Amino acid sequence: MKHFITRLVTVLLVATILFLAVGTTAAATGYTDVSGHWAEETLTKAVNDELLEGSNGKLSPDDTITGAEMISILTRLFSAEEQADLSDVSGIGKSAWYYEAAAKAVAMGIIAPKNDRLDLDEPVRRLDAFLSLSEAFQLTGAAQDTAILTGFTDGGELTGVYRPAVAALANAGYIEGYGDALHINDPITRAEFVTALYKIADVYEQNDGISVPNGGLIVPDNAALDNTVSSSSLYFDCSSHDIRLQNVQAPAVVIRSAYLSSLELDNTNIGRLVFAAGSGDLNFLANATNDIDTAVIGTGSGKLSLDGQIGNIEITGSDREVIVNTSVKNLVVSGSGNRILINSGVSVGSIKTLPGAGGNTITMNGTCEKGDLYGPGNVLSGTGTVDSLTDNAGDSVIKVNAPDLTVNESFGLNSVTLSLSAPDSVTAYEQLQASVAVDTPDTDIVCTGRWYIGDTLVSSEQLNLGEQRAAALSFDATTFRDEVPVSVTLMFILSYGTSDGVYQEVRTEKSLTLESRNKFSAQEVLSLVTTGYKGDYTLAWAESNDYDSILKEEWVNLKDYTSKTDYLVWVSIAYQRVNVFTGTDGNWKLEKTFIVGTGASGHATPTGVFTILTKRTVGWTTSDYTVEPLVNFYSSAYAFHSRLYYPNTTTILDPRIGFPVSHGCIRMYDEDVAYMYNTVPIDTTVVIY
Repeated sequence: MKHFITRLVTVLLVATILFLAVGTTAAATGYTDVSGHWAEETLTKAVNDELLEGSNGKLSPDDTITGAEMISILTRLFSAEEQADLSDVSGIGKSAWYYEAAAKAVAMGIIAPKNDRLDLDEPVRRLDAFLSLSEAFQLTGAAQDTAILTGFTDGGELTGVYRPAVAALANAGYIEGYGDALHINDPITRAEFVTALYKIADVYEQNDGISVPNGGLIVPDNAALDNTVSSSSLYFDCSSHDIRLQNVQAPAVVIRSAYLSSLELDNTNIGRLVFAAGSGDLNFLANATNDIDTAVIGTGSGKLSLDGQIGNIEITGSDREVIVNTSVKNLVVSGSGNRILINSGVSVGSIKTLPGAGGNTITMNGTCEKGDLYGPGNVLSGTGTVDSLTDNAGDSVIKVNAPDLTVNESFGLNSVTLSLSAPDSVTAYEQLQASVAVDTPDTDIVCTGRWYIGDTLVSSEQLNLGEQRAAALSFDATTFRDEVPVSVTLMFILSYGTSDGVYQEVRTEKSLTLESRNKFSAQEVLSLVTTGYKGDYTLAWAESNDYDSILKEEWVNLKDYTSKTDYLVWVSIAYQRVNVFTGTDGNWKLEKTFIVGTGASGHATPTGVFTILTKRTVGWTTSDYTVEPLVNFYSSAYAFHSRLYYPNTTTILDPRIGFPVSHGCIRMYDEDVAYMYNTVPIDTTVVIY
């Protein structure tokens, strides 16, 4: 992308703006797949600004964007300078075309290696793209309001750093869901990514007039910005080392300098002033002519000394050194490992360390009205006084005068520990079975337990810790297997949130191996499939237990079952399932699986190989019940049919299903027997085993 102009324009009007110099405008109309696209205007702008480039006459806006492409855009956008050491990071070599961009992105905190590995050739999930955007532009607040996430069906799946980051983008209107969901685990497309990017920081080409962007503005180089009133955020990029703002008003100013040498403000009004420089010690004074509502110490390093007209302080970064020389209303810490000094004579209305903020050292030599410590292992010391202090973590080190001290050792999940039980490996045709024991004091709080394989949510449930101290998983891991054994991470996260926005979570994980699809011999396949009911005569058991879908396919093909139609039906007595296959002899593929109820003791469903004989819309009606429709097999006396209705009605008389309960027929849910009646042809083979 071409660099932003280095000469600042001063205009004594409502706004003064900096804009992009891109030279000759590229012709996005040269791409055949841009015209008429829902993001045509944005795509055209992205091509002109050299953010996107196509090939073979196509821009491919609906293709996924890779991690390498994403970080290349963001690091160029911010003129990134510093590079992190990636010598111990696997998954990327120095010969990779994006190696330098990756080193810059890690240095800026835009991405971080997972288990010392970067996989940037893979498509980026929407979730990870949102996190990178929030980090690049420092959008996440310390006590970020996450209430908006309840409006999305998958908002509750967000945990850890993703939760506040996605909420920050959604609150600002930078991202939107569709179909009531954010689709956080879907890959993000090229069009979707640049659309979100332009909503945060708009880009306009240079022309004879002044262009005022609707979104934020990235400012390059050493800047002396005067007489500027902006309704958008200003982002000073990594090349901005010496910054002077005079007569400036903006909702937010974010400083992403690689090295910050100086920052001078005069008659300036800023909602959020974010210090996220890579390095550089700074003594910052917001003199009496300035009004800074909130100073935010974000990602980066360098010692910061704050003084002057500052309303609040947030520390969202970690391992920062902050000296507070001015009285403020609130000091909120969401980062970890920070060293915070509040000097003598300074008054703070409230201090709060959030649940994820651990290992901070706060030296209070001034005074504070109210303190709340939530994160683990924080130290609060000094010669000053905290009038009312609550230690919600239970393990805080308190060496400060606190006349009204409350230690809430059992707050939320503070005392909760998790013990995960799972196998080291799972054979190719087994369900993944795991459990977690929750060790907690007598706590009557409602939490959410979520099971993940890697980054993919596979199960979720509510747990009332006053009643339930365990969670279980029974999962068909077919989609996570490969032709070779695959190592995956199984993780359980227990989360809890209070009405005032305090969010906690504890997690446990284990690495295990999913054996390959084709590991076992025919003898082993046959030994895993048995007949005879295995359950406890509850529907819940049936819903949680079944053969792996691969095993089902292997078994019916190994048995050489044939059918006169393109369908084959297997009724599993063991797990109370009707399995419908499509294909041809020796190549059956599982199409549908339904929970059913087979014959009870004394009325067992006959086992063997049969054929669908007839179908009847009008079923059987007796003085006691009605069932319909009928799909007969074996003889006219045996059929797939509905559960029992009251005679001549469709009102359920006997809802039982999922275990042996019938007089020999196969009971099914209404929609499932309708599928059998409408879809599976007469003469189809029915295997009951």
